[in-house]
Amino acid sequence: MEQVDAIVVGAGAGGGIVAKELAVAGLRVMLLERGPSFTASDFGHDELFDSQEPWNPHGPRFGPYPGEVQSFRPDPGKPSRVVTPFDGEFSAVARCVGGGTKSYQALAWRYHPGTFRLKTLYGVPAGSTVEDWPISYDDLEPYYEKAEYDLGVCGEPGPYGPRRQKDYPMPPLPDNREAEVLYPAARRLGWKPFHPPLAILSQPYRGRPACIRCPCCLGYGCEVDAKSDTAVTVIPEALKTGLCTLRPETLVREITVDASGRPNGVVCRSGKGPWQGISARVIVVAASATETPRLLLNSQSKWFPTGLGNQRDQVGRHVNQDEGAVVFGFFDETVGDALGPGPSCALDFQFEHAEVPAGGVIYNSFSRLPIRVIDTVPRPEGMKPWGREFKDFYRTYFWKHIRVYCIAHGIPRESNRVDLDPELRDSDGIRAARVTNRAHAWSFPQQEWLASRAELLLKEAGAKFTIHRAGRPEHAGPLGQHQSGSCRMGTDSRSSVTDRTGRVHDVPNVFVADGSLMTNAGGGNPSLTIEALAYWVSGHIVRAWKGGGLNG
Repeated sequence: MEQVDAIVVGAGAGGGIVAKELAVAGLRVMLLERGPSFTASDFGHDELFDSQEPWNPHGPRFGPYPGEVQSFRPDPGKPSRVVTPFDGEFSAVARCVGGGTKSYQALAWRYHPGTFRLKTLYGVPAGSTVEDWPISYDDLEPYYEKAEYDLGVCGEPGPYGPRRQKDYPMPPLPDNREAEVLYPAARRLGWKPFHPPLAILSQPYRGRPACIRCPCCLGYGCEVDAKSDTAVTVIPEALKTGLCTLRPETLVREITVDASGRPNGVVCRSGKGPWQGISARVIVVAASATETPRLLLNSQSKWFPTGLGNQRDQVGRHVNQDEGAVVFGFFDETVGDALGPGPSCALDFQFEHAEVPAGGVIYNSFSRLPIRVIDTVPRPEGMKPWGREFKDFYRTYFWKHIRVYCIAHGIPRESNRVDLDPELRDSDGIRAARVTNRAHAWSFPQQEWLASRAELLLKEAGAKFTIHRAGRPEHAGPLGQHQSGSCRMGTDSRSSVTDRTGRVHDVPNVFVADGSLMTNAGGGNPSLTIEALAYWVSGHIVRAWKGGGLNG
């Protein structure tokens, strides 16, 4: 059996950082990733086949892949249905080295201090299990900064953004044409627009070139490595130490335990090869808020008969995600261009700057690609999805629309959960995840209020009409790329899976380091918070390793 000091499961936003931090600290690390490893030369401008979007006829470019399967249901007690990666109800993030950071839009928000204290600020809405985080913004602030500088983030601090010690390492990207329309309109309304933070290089940084402004950004890999994903930033640093081994296309089946019940490694296989064991003193799971609980629940033994860390039936509970709405403005004049990455003008309406609890952010989003426009820009009510009128509408407004995205906070609903389907197994014979998910109504007023701000902005900018793709109060659906909370951190093991350091309760050497830790979703994209948490968890692992605190 191969032996290392630490095994990290998942090479995405969290796992890539943990692997680097542990290797730099002197630990021998095995970084295991279910999906393949890509390089910049693997990407081009094929909107159809290079895409992570569901319209790719071969399936999402970065996985999930054929053979994977889940079941989905909106509520407990209702029958679940089998879903595959080609179904809209499959809960997934990308499977590849870099994970979701390989194809993300790269918005790099810091969560506001209030996001960590929703229960204190607003109480517990009926049907929710929201809790305050066991750490504060001040605890995480140095790790936000470390993520911004290690990975490379451009932007400018928003006028209402949280306290920070240093500016971003790079200035914002130049404005696109949409921003030139939106900035003056926002200022006429008395608002304070700013350039949103992006994990994309606006200038050469640490040996990587600046963004070339191509339109294939969100849902695509970067052809010049200007997008600051973990595959081109921290993972190469881990490998340079000589102490980290990366194994792509390697599936982990379970975490094993020794004769005394102490976790001592994993069972995995590369490709379709034989199952093999790897032993380690530390195991870090960073496989997403769907796959992390699935792995823990599948790790059953006489010591953990219902799954590792699940002594109090908390693994997979409290899952949640942020909630969004989209507003489209349609203009008489050209307001768009062919430049990426898209987001260039943002507004922060959170907490004391919102007329609803918590609030959120709004920003112009997406660069213009033909399939994306047809697939996502709504046609007027009553228009058939074919024929001359349909074609003329999209010809007319391809360059004459602006899309504004609104992100509201999300909280856990009591009945939401990721558990194991009682019967379903994937093509590798591993019990499949069953996702039960419905949005909590608490987020809906935020979505609608933010959408009303977006409509005001677009009309002030000159839109002759708008179409509002609204959120729904308690809609059911899969867990998207912003999934969180399924192994949340907390001070009470009766309502959480890990302690404030990310260590699984009552299991001294197993840690979680992905969006699963987050107690609730913030009013902005979560990637930077996941990365900050990964640095936070890594620091505690290194200190415990050096102090002998992993042997208890």
